[in-house]
Amino acid sequence: MVRSNNVVARIFERQICTPAPGTSVHSARRFYENLVPSCTIYDVECPDNSFHQNGYHFHAKTKIVIKHDLPSTAKSFESFFTQLYCLPLASCNELICKDFFLYVESSQFGLFATSTAQTHDVPAAGGAVQGVPSIEKITFHLVRLEDGIVLDEKVFCNDFVNLVHNNMGVFLYDDLLAIVSLRYQTIHILQIRDSGNLVDVRAVGAFCREDDELFLNSNSQLPGNQVESTLLQSQPILENSFLSGIKQRLLSFIFREIWNEETDETLRVQCLKKRFYFRFQDYVDLIIWKVQFLDRHHLLIKFGSVDGGVSRNADHHTAFFAVYNMETTEIVSFHQNSADELYLLFEQFSDHFYATSRNALYMNFISSHSNNIHALEQLLCIKDKANSSSQFVKKMLGSLPFTCQSQSPSPYFDQSLFRFDDKLISATDRPRQSTDHPIKFI
Repeated sequence: MVRSNNVVARIFERQICTPAPGTSVHSARRFYENLVPSCTIYDVECPDNSFHQNGYHFHAKTKIVIKHDLPSTAKSFESFFTQLYCLPLASCNELICKDFFLYVESSQFGLFATSTAQTHDVPAAGGAVQGVPSIEKITFHLVRLEDGIVLDEKVFCNDFVNLVHNNMGVFLYDDLLAIVSLRYQTIHILQIRDSGNLVDVRAVGAFCREDDELFLNSNSQLPGNQVESTLLQSQPILENSFLSGIKQRLLSFIFREIWNEETDETLRVQCLKKRFYFRFQDYVDLIIWKVQFLDRHHLLIKFGSVDGGVSRNADHHTAFFAVYNMETTEIVSFHQNSADELYLLFEQFSDHFYATSRNALYMNFISSHSNNIHALEQLLCIKDKANSSSQFVKKMLGSLPFTCQSQSPSPYFDQSLFRFDDKLISATDRPRQSTDHPIKFI
């Protein structure tokens, strides 16, 4: 059905027509076809910033939080925004991480970060990964946005958390927060309480279960292990002599997958030699790059080389994806970034990879190729034009794991309403080159 371009006619139609059950929000979003930007204001001074996904608050990343109003005429930045408060966060030699901010929907909290400068070529001591930079101090600040009170802080010392490229090293799902320590290969899981406290839940890395370290320490002190304990105390312990808990889980899963594929004993041994033992050191050298929640119990973990973990562009590096169950401490699945099986899951069920807050219902209206026929047609068109199927799969899976709160629910990005060049602008917040000509919306 052809819809009228006259906003008055559409308002009249809304008064006399009732939308089908479950489509009221979609019907309301269609009004944006008539409500489009009509003017441009040039040379407006604006600080480094970001909007809340709810659209009501705007953060200037220097140290202020602002609430915006929409006057009938606007000629300057101040005509849109009213400063609520000014909050100094950075102390001593720390700086605010301008690319980092997370909004806790349920509690109206904001998570900011400050850090000191990176130090390269730091010796890898205490289980640290060689080649990963070190930051003397990284501080996460939980702020109540209503009045700017700092409720709690979480500090990491001599560590490295990737806070550039839009929250790359941190993922928030409801009240659960995952922070990836690249330097020590640990996924810190924290809970943000309604009281405003950051509570440690678990750490996945060297150990998988909460009592693993306690069990190993208590076991080494048993009477039968006195000689062994004495020898360990008298001799220097070689660093990294044992693989981490998450790495052992990963290697065990790969071994069992290959073992179960073949029933013939001879073929089984040949497959293990070719696909496991021959690549054993490559698997051992993998490090955690990035993590996202799939739900409250499962993590999607991206593994790769050390060079790719600290590189700005890791597209040309080989990577692997693993689904990890935090409750059972088991690897559920493992795929290379060129696996057709994983791509088909991504193509058909991409919405399941967007782990959005249960309280942010407006995030359910983001267009994807699994819920929008227009987005799917565009994806299949790009797929047909690709010269190499393997490279296309790598490019598409390169966006996984998704960056937290990087999707905009704006109706202008709804591909049921508008068509636009995804290379120039899209619902995904990522750096793009500015263009001298207007971006066409059809």
